[in-house]
Amino acid sequence: MKKRNILLAITTTHHGLYRGVARFAREHNWHLTTDMLYAASIPRGWKGDGIISHVGYWNELADFIRGVDCPRVELTNVRKDLGIPYVEGDNRAIGALAAAHFLERNHRHFAWFPFTNDVLNQERLNGFSEAIEAAGFQLTILPPLHELKGFKWQGNWEKNLTRIATALAALPKPSAVFCYNDCAAANVLSVCQELGIAVPEEMAICGVDNDELLCEAVTVPLTSVVHDLESVGYQGAALLERLMNGEVAPSDIPRIPPKGIIFRKSTDMLAVDNIEVARALRCIKERHSEANLQVSEIVAATSISRRPLEIAFKKEVSRTINNEVTRVRLEKAMHLLQHTDHPVGDVAVASGFAGANQFHRVFRAKTGVSPKQYRIRQGAESSRS
Repeated sequence: MKKRNILLAITTTHHGLYRGVARFAREHNWHLTTDMLYAASIPRGWKGDGIISHVGYWNELADFIRGVDCPRVELTNVRKDLGIPYVEGDNRAIGALAAAHFLERNHRHFAWFPFTNDVLNQERLNGFSEAIEAAGFQLTILPPLHELKGFKWQGNWEKNLTRIATALAALPKPSAVFCYNDCAAANVLSVCQELGIAVPEEMAICGVDNDELLCEAVTVPLTSVVHDLESVGYQGAALLERLMNGEVAPSDIPRIPPKGIIFRKSTDMLAVDNIEVARALRCIKERHSEANLQVSEIVAATSISRRPLEIAFKKEVSRTINNEVTRVRLEKAMHLLQHTDHPVGDVAVASGFAGANQFHRVFRAKTGVSPKQYRIRQGAESSRS
């Protein structure tokens, strides 16, 4: 069978897409033409069997894709004007996941920071705002980092940052800001630091894509929703294979759900107004891995007695102190199960549970599955975390 030659017309997006397409290519004996990854120029005159593209806002590339007579698949729905089949992540689900993360951390003030004014930003905003409003809260929409007009960038960089700084300064403290992607989140972090706004104490920040090079390189590591770009790339390649085999594009557009959230310091704080409750929460965060941690020791980290602290804690957090200790331990355990290959027993100890039996019982009550089943479901691969 002749090896199919596929043009990978991707230049400006996350490496996860490359990995997904490459994995499918290996499995199906494709040859990938990857010059655009390096040259960032359109290979005019190219001839082959199919194209996988991520056109974005490059109008010249859009014209090239339209003019090529072979099966084509786009890896985003920004450019529906191309008139070709596409695969996309579930942006509403991404927004809803970020909202759940902030709500669990007791936030009451929320903001959305778009990268630009396109359909993907709107879909993530819709998922986020629907969850926030369903919980009884309102949402502030900040000005976009960049503005588009007819797929062309508008505005001035310095002017844009000034507008963003003004909007961030006006938010109540603490606030939770959900950003379209990690790039936008890094810009919010930078502006917060220039304004003297403490992250995460006064401003919690969450991005999307979990671009580790970006999320870990900033001064406050960024929490991020894991957009499953590898699956987007893989499913896009699978759709192209079907098109090259003569099948008709499906009427239902594939929507790839997010894989979860990677928790980092930028959201590592519950939003509370009571200083004594904040001290108790800090003690829990710092000492939750101690299996013998007692409520009396958490009380000792504050300047009030146990009963007033318990009343204030329940009022601020809507949980008891013991419930919060368990929640933090479970969050730690879920992270370790998903992003390391540590044995389940070691995960239990590292998360602060008294033993494997207690860990299994509490974990199943919370998630409905065993720790092992959760790890399998999440597809834990520490090399990709």
